Amino acid sequence: METFDRYTPYIILLLPIILALVFRNPFLLSLSGILLVLMLYTGSIKIPVNISFPIKRGDGIAHSIEKGLIIRGNSAIGVVIVDDIPYDYRDLSDSSLRASINAFHKITNIGEHVDIIFRKKYIDQRIYTERLLNKLQNLRIIIENDPSNAKAKKEMELLQSILDRLEQGEKPFSYQVVLLVHGKDKQEARSLGEVLIRGLESLNIKSRFATVKEIEDILSLNLTRFRKEGLPSQIPFLTPFSLEKMPVVEKWSDGVYLGKDMERQVPVFWNVEKSENPHIMIIGPTGSGKTELLIWLGSLMSLQYSVPVVFFDVKGDIRTRLRRYGFNFKVLNPLFYSLKLLDFPYVAPSIKPLFIEKIVGVSFKLNREERAILFNVLNRHLKETHGRPEWRTILRYEEIGDRYSIRRSLELVESFDSDGPFILDGMTHGINVVDLTQLKDETLRRFVIYSFISMLYAYYSSDADVGLRVGLVVDEAWTILKDDDEYGIIGDLIKRGRGHGISLLMATQNIQDLGQNADIFMDNIGTLCFMNNGDKNFWKDVVKRYSNILDGEVENKLAFLGRGEMLVRFLGDPRPILVAHKPLTGSSFQN
Repeated sequence: METFDRYTPYIILLLPIILALVFRNPFLLSLSGILLVLMLYTGSIKIPVNISFPIKRGDGIAHSIEKGLIIRGNSAIGVVIVDDIPYDYRDLSDSSLRASINAFHKITNIGEHVDIIFRKKYIDQRIYTERLLNKLQNLRIIIENDPSNAKAKKEMELLQSILDRLEQGEKPFSYQVVLLVHGKDKQEARSLGEVLIRGLESLNIKSRFATVKEIEDILSLNLTRFRKEGLPSQIPFLTPFSLEKMPVVEKWSDGVYLGKDMERQVPVFWNVEKSENPHIMIIGPTGSGKTELLIWLGSLMSLQYSVPVVFFDVKGDIRTRLRRYGFNFKVLNPLFYSLKLLDFPYVAPSIKPLFIEKIVGVSFKLNREERAILFNVLNRHLKETHGRPEWRTILRYEEIGDRYSIRRSLELVESFDSDGPFILDGMTHGINVVDLTQLKDETLRRFVIYSFISMLYAYYSSDADVGLRVGLVVDEAWTILKDDDEYGIIGDLIKRGRGHGISLLMATQNIQDLGQNADIFMDNIGTLCFMNNGDKNFWKDVVKRYSNILDGEVENKLAFLGRGEMLVRFLGDPRPILVAHKPLTGSSFQN
């Protein structure tokens, strides 16, 4: 039966010729010619299975072909075709991709040896793009009719990503990947091929034994049409270049200038708008350049996005450096401006007692009992005065008079709640500096910073999803965080600030200064900058938890970074970049 099937095409081809001779009809002869062309085109007429296919190669031993096998004397070669390569460089982190590539080469390390043949032919990009656009249009129609069709949505995302890569300059091509597994005999070659197919399947790489026709095309180098189409970034196992550890380009290609990539000498930016979270934290010891970098980032943010940016100046160095660099800025002195906590209009009357109690309690370290007393007094007073509260009246309450710590705290608060202009009204759409240099007590500094941030948060919370609206620059963040044993307003800003357009720029000497909730901050900050630090344990024990770095990089690079040099990690992509920040000078914006 097998022999009959093998010669069926020849019998069909011979019948019209016989009929043409019998009936002397040239039409039947032409029909035979048409059938011959079709059979040659479709491959119906081919060299029969197991017939000798002589190819002279050195020793002159003839070859024969079966499905998935080339038999050469006593030895044989298994022929495996790769049907699908699922990975893209950007689908995997550097460590995951390295592990996958290692696994691929371990899987192919079988038999005497394995040859890898990669054949590709470039295709017309215009036709390819039109075909993609037509598919996208069809998928949009499907999704409009059935919004719950997850498969169509996923396919649409895939096609859109391919179009994006075409726009980035990648050229489409059709390709064929062939693996040749050498065995001692026919049975071993087939068994090794099956092992190879199963191994590739564990990497989600689909493969199969080649057909006889495909083997013939490979041996004759026939320029047949390859079945698979792809882009250069989809062939990670067959690219003769090492991978660069770079985050997704959208995260660092635009925004506020950070510095230059130390390895590639390309500019690196902090993309405030495209970042998963618009906050940045700088971690480094004294002298590493934290303050310099914060001033740079805050100043450029105000210039680039035309939003108010607020610095909290504790030592006076912020104003000094801004003057030296030639920046215009507005000074907000809390001894001249009023905080107006009691009259703050952007908090509902029903929650104002809780709002004020939180600020005073955290700033002056009141215990739970004292904070409960303060809340009850504020709540009662605001109801009795019908929206016209006074601190001097609150101080006359018996509960306040009996508690020295509460009374002393409120006396200090009253001094900042004067009749002067409201401090938020003094802000400009530019650089603003809250001058804390005249407040020598750390408690008062904490009170002013906490009050200002709380009021700013309440002010901007009235709107959501309106883009970047204000930047807060807090050098040495521990001054307001280390005594706040709760989640805190800073933690709340990090989690929800994006929705209200608030960007937080922070600096600290070490992670421990952030308190017991340090991991909450580190896991949610959009951009982390680890400044130069000669302590190798800092890189191995701390930084390694938040970004992909190797021990060899710590020994050879990271432990020897200079002033202004840092490792930058973007949230959502653990691949870091080594960046050298150029110190800000008076001529920085003149070139």
